[in-house]
Amino acid sequence: MKKSLILGMTVLTVSLYASETMYSSSVKNLYEAANSDAVKGRLLPTSEVKVVEKNADKSKIEIEGFMKAGVSNAIYFVKGKRILVAGLSKNGQFDVKKLSSSKDEDGVEWDKVVLTAYTKNDNLTKDLKPLYDKAENLYKNNCAICHPAHPIAEFTANQWPSMFKAMVNRTAIPKQERYLVTQFLQKHAKDMKGE
Repeated sequence: MKKSLILGMTVLTVSLYASETMYSSSVKNLYEAANSDAVKGRLLPTSEVKVVEKNADKSKIEIEGFMKAGVSNAIYFVKGKRILVAGLSKNGQFDVKKLSSSKDEDGVEWDKVVLTAYTKNDNLTKDLKPLYDKAENLYKNNCAICHPAHPIAEFTANQWPSMFKAMVNRTAIPKQERYLVTQFLQKHAKDMKGE
C-alpha cells in the first residue's frame, strides 16, 4: 500500500509538470543526466524550455532552437542571428535531435534542433513578461546616465551585444543581470519584428 502510494504521488508530480512551458529567469547550468553534477552547458535568461519531467532536484527539459550546421556547441533563438539560447561544452554528450535544415538569407545552413538536458528546478518561471519588464527597467534606468538611452529598435540583434558591452561597465547594472538585459535588447531589436 505504502509503495503504491509513493509511486502514485511520483507519477502525479511528474505529470503535473509534463510538457509545461517555462522560461529561464537567470543563467542556468545544464547537465547531461539527472544524477550528474558536471556542468556541460549554460541556459541564458528568457530562454523558453519545455519541462518534460520534474524530480526533487532537477527538471528534464527540452530546448528548441537553431544550430549552425557543423557547430554543435551553441543553440540560437533564430537562424542567422547571434541570440544565444544555450552554450554547450565541446565535450558534452547531450541528446540533440535534428528537426529540419534550412539556409538563412546569406546562404548559411542551419539545423532546427531539440536538445534534451537537465537543470536545477530554481529560476524557472511561467511568465516571460516580468523578465522583459525588469530588463527594460534596468536598461532605461541605467543607460541614460551619460546620454539619452538608445531606442531599443535602433540596432539589430547582432549589433546589440557589442553596443551594450561597450557601455555597461559605466552603469549600475549588476553582472548577474547583464545577460537578461542583452537578451531583452536582442529579442526586441529592429530586425526582430515578426520573429
